[in-house]
Amino acid sequence: MENIDLRTCKEGDILIGSHGAKLKYIAPTPWGYFNYLDHVVEYIEMADGSKPKDAYGYNSYCTRTHDGFVFQYNRIPETDEDIVEIIHI
Repeated sequence: MENIDLRTCKEGDILIGSHGAKLKYIAPTPWGYFNYLDHVVEYIEMADGSKPKDAYGYNSYCTRTHDGFVFQYNRIPETDEDIVEIIHI
């Protein structure tokens, strides 16, 4: 597993989650009403290949730490879609 540092990302870079979801890097926080953690990402494809339920609204957006984790504390690797790969475009 590579060292993840979302500070190296630019808008549009593709991120791969630990359970197989594909996400897109959006921006550092604060962005819109997002100010929790360090970076805003958008789900573009779920691990099963389906589209996120709200592909065009804020429900497909969420945040990550600089090192790609879903939560700063109380992490649950079995369910958290932590970032494990960055594909720079």
